[in-house]
Amino acid sequence: MTFTPRAMTCSAPAGRRAFTLIELLVVIAIIAVLIALLLPAIQKVREAAYRIKCENNLKQIVIGLNNYVSTNGMFPPAYKSLNTSPGWGWGSYILPMLEQLPVYDAAKVATAAFPQNLPSAASDPARRAALQAGLSVFLCPSDLGGPTNPTRNSPTDDFGLSNYRAVAGSTDFPLFTPNLDTGGCMFQNSKVRPEDVSDGFSETVIIGECMLDTVTGKKAAIWPGMTGLHSDTNSVLISDVMWWVDDTSAVINGPAVQAFSSRHYGGAFFAFCDGSVRYFKQGGKVQILKWLASRNDGHVVGEDF
Repeated sequence: MTFTPRAMTCSAPAGRRAFTLIELLVVIAIIAVLIALLLPAIQKVREAAYRIKCENNLKQIVIGLNNYVSTNGMFPPAYKSLNTSPGWGWGSYILPMLEQLPVYDAAKVATAAFPQNLPSAASDPARRAALQAGLSVFLCPSDLGGPTNPTRNSPTDDFGLSNYRAVAGSTDFPLFTPNLDTGGCMFQNSKVRPEDVSDGFSETVIIGECMLDTVTGKKAAIWPGMTGLHSDTNSVLISDVMWWVDDTSAVINGPAVQAFSSRHYGGAFFAFCDGSVRYFKQGGKVQILKWLASRNDGHVVGEDF
């Protein structure tokens, strides 16, 4: 007995017909168009969620600052140090108020000096890990940076990143000197009490956003402290924790590497001493932000910004 091979054929079930290649391509094209139409909407929803999280971060930070005031009678200093030495920053001092007591203890904020460079992994791994912690309350979700700030030191010696920096006041004087009071609520070794904020808590900004961007050189900040005088650049990196507002750095998303900035569209968030958070538009009036950066200049700002 022999079998004669026959060509195999596939047919669609009764009542259906097979898609042609052209029809399949049309369907794929339609799906691609729908995805292209939906993607911007998805991105807008995601960015809206990021903005809400960033705003909430700032509110939590100011609550932490005010709880510090309740305990100590004054705002924490932007950082505490002698002359141009490294020093613990305001972010470290409010860790217990942000439910981060384990990080506070592991970093040895209360028991050791702030190190300009991280301790080695071998000598004190727990402390090193604490100082490199990426704490979500200090991180804007819209920013592209990781848990540590790679612009601070060597790539293997980076402190925990912060997208929020203390507003040290308003000045057009470009040089830093130790313990310089530029009119804000937090600066080096400051001891500003609530009664010293005569402009009112609702008229004084205390924290502003700062993004990390290697293309434009934006440095962001770090939460543990100020890393002191760096001999390679002969610079005191006060922007680790604070910066003042002047005609250059007050320009939101402006050219200064220390400019208050964000990846939110068209501006950046600032937190006031009373816990409110407002969005400052890119291209807004510089003078308004300069007035709001001072705790006692007597200006009442009634304009939009």
